[in-house]
Amino acid sequence: MLKRALLNIYSKDFHPATDIEVNLFGEIWAKMNEAARKGFSKSKAADPDDDFRNAILRNNAVFSAFKVHRMQNDMARLLLDSDGNLKPFEQWRKEVMPIASHQVGTWLRTEYDTAVIRAHQAADWRQFEREKDILPNLRWMPSTSVHPGADHKRFWGTVRPIDDSFWNEHRPGDRWNCKCGLSSTDDPATPVPSSTDKDNPQPGLENNPGKDAKLFSDKHPYQKEAHKGSKKAVDRLTARIDEMIAEMPDNLTGEEKMAIAKNNLEIEKALKITKGKPMDVDKADKQNANPKFTEKFISDPKGAYIDRRTKERFSLNPNYNEQYSVNCQTCAPAYALRLRGFGVTAKGKTPGSKLEYLSNGRAFEVWKNIDGTPAKHTSINDWLADKGYKKMTSKRYMEFFNEVCKDEGVYELSIGWKSGGGHATILQRFKNGELKYIEPQKDNSKGSKDEWKDVKYLCDNGASSSHRCRGIMRIDNKLFDISFVSIFDK
Repeated sequence: MLKRALLNIYSKDFHPATDIEVNLFGEIWAKMNEAARKGFSKSKAADPDDDFRNAILRNNAVFSAFKVHRMQNDMARLLLDSDGNLKPFEQWRKEVMPIASHQVGTWLRTEYDTAVIRAHQAADWRQFEREKDILPNLRWMPSTSVHPGADHKRFWGTVRPIDDSFWNEHRPGDRWNCKCGLSSTDDPATPVPSSTDKDNPQPGLENNPGKDAKLFSDKHPYQKEAHKGSKKAVDRLTARIDEMIAEMPDNLTGEEKMAIAKNNLEIEKALKITKGKPMDVDKADKQNANPKFTEKFISDPKGAYIDRRTKERFSLNPNYNEQYSVNCQTCAPAYALRLRGFGVTAKGKTPGSKLEYLSNGRAFEVWKNIDGTPAKHTSINDWLADKGYKKMTSKRYMEFFNEVCKDEGVYELSIGWKSGGGHATILQRFKNGELKYIEPQKDNSKGSKDEWKDVKYLCDNGASSSHRCRGIMRIDNKLFDISFVSIFDK
């Protein structure tokens, strides 16, 4: 990630004053959101409501963007030598590594740890607000640190009403890595301890994240002491994120939408294209994901080949290109990304390509969970074992599809055929409850002549026993791994 980011900052097409480096931004935003989720989980309070939780995650994007803008400009200042000439990349890379090591190493660790603490405290504060009719006061609890600092000791044991102005001026978490806490109580209030300017919150920690849903304040040096152009750059980036989120369907959670928006930015950068408006099923499907597909056989009244089902005669198509008939592992993700608004199409399968790698039982590897971890499919074999079944039948395939694909969404299916071999394709559960087989490799929509290939067709032709790579994964709520972008044409 860091090398990609440095190459981007070094390139002549990057403008550090007006752009935000997407690779760094994505990694840091993901890290801050990981910290927030960890903090929420540490709190004994009920999970924050979705709106508040999403607000914290969304505000993490703002913090991350300002941090990256600061970092990239500090790095860009070192691009030219004393004569105004661009330094060789390797020389510049070595010179900026101390900045990178600090900003994405030591200091990011401190920011992460503090974000965990403050997300925990934010969740606690929301709980305190909910129960203040019963427990109206808060007690400042001593630090849990093995070696606590002296700066907060004067406040330990202080009890004040939750709405008291004291908590606007002093609060656990207003020091980096502070491990003091609060607990709700109905004990009587105690006097306000004396304090000096030395007891004021440290820069960036002046706010109460339980009130404003910001783990770091707007007075953080990344914002208050930002480089020229930072606010416009951050506003433009976050507006783009908000625009993409607003386009997404309601069957995705707020957290999923934010992660997918971040993923979209990364895909745009990797493919050097701009995502358009989300496509409807017709535009994403009807072989638009695999336009170079050609039929192996063409209709010919005198042809030597006969379709057993229709009795129609065919001859070999002289323009047939097998590469686009064995590329299902890219057709399925191409369809999914087209639904998002990316005008990508499937590449043909070629020896040594990423597509060939995926075709060896690895079709699901292109997808990640929203936290960046590898996504796991529901294996047919595991499902059989859980059910106590020995083998798959047509009826059991239908049961499997309906159980695993019960929620509205887009699902990638890897299925073995009775006749041998296998296939990666799409099942989609629509808002009206209908489950459809959508074939992005070769159109099976209404009017295609292949519309008879429906969900029942899959059930009737699925193999009775399968390799462990066979199964189903929901993919519309997953992230596409950009290391596989080479499987697409654009």
